[in-house]
Amino acid sequence: MYQGFYTIASGILMQERSLNVLSNNLVNVNTPGYKASRVISTTFEEQLLRVENGRDTIIGKAVPITVVSEAPTRYDSDSLIQTERPMDMAINGEGFFRIQAAPVQVNQDAEATDPDNIETALTEEGAVYLTRNGNFDIDNEGFLVLRGVGRVLGRRGEIDLGGSSSFVVNENGEIYGENGQYIDTLDIVVPDEGEQLERVGNSLFQFAGEATGRPAENSTLVQNWLENSNIDTNREYTMMMEAQRAFQSCSTALQIVDKINQQAAAQIAAL
Repeated sequence: MYQGFYTIASGILMQERSLNVLSNNLVNVNTPGYKASRVISTTFEEQLLRVENGRDTIIGKAVPITVVSEAPTRYDSDSLIQTERPMDMAINGEGFFRIQAAPVQVNQDAEATDPDNIETALTEEGAVYLTRNGNFDIDNEGFLVLRGVGRVLGRRGEIDLGGSSSFVVNENGEIYGENGQYIDTLDIVVPDEGEQLERVGNSLFQFAGEATGRPAENSTLVQNWLENSNIDTNREYTMMMEAQRAFQSCSTALQIVDKINQQAAAQIAAL
């Protein structure tokens, strides 16, 4: 009696999760370095179909319930956009910037970043996060920061620019001040073989478990540029419409099953 409810309810929950993921993708279409997620379904349990002919013959299988298996992230890179803003940086190739979480107070005298690109996440102070979002700023103490998260890490630690935006980053990630003095090298890392990343914010990730990654080798740094999100807006809208229609169909089917059960209960009670 309740199998129909379970089947339809699983469909509703599946489409609701899909809509949430697709909506978040669209919201972050202008977030630099954002990586899209996709919902993958799996079957909850397979059931054998048998024919009652005295021999209990198996005639096939059925899977009445589907559930969300995972929502993996697509890490493929998108195009770069030129900003002419010295604090903006992009990784051309593999790798992630490392950010150490801390309260960030941005120097208001520095050129403001786009407020729509400010990262929002529940970060833990002192934790190290990974990102492709190079929309950086300079804080009140002169350090290079990702607004809303923390300070950008170089191979020497937090990158101290002395509060000046007159610096140069070469393709190797080496940072030089306005007088040509070497400051630090951006610490760009990639997951080592078998290591996994976990999403913790719109464009923030962390290594899973005890993984630490390794230095990126197949990448170059470009200053005054940002990496676009890898969102195809037309595809996301199409998938959202499909999920919305599937959600509505499941809702309608649930109402029909409920009416059938009510009628059956009424007829049984009348006997």
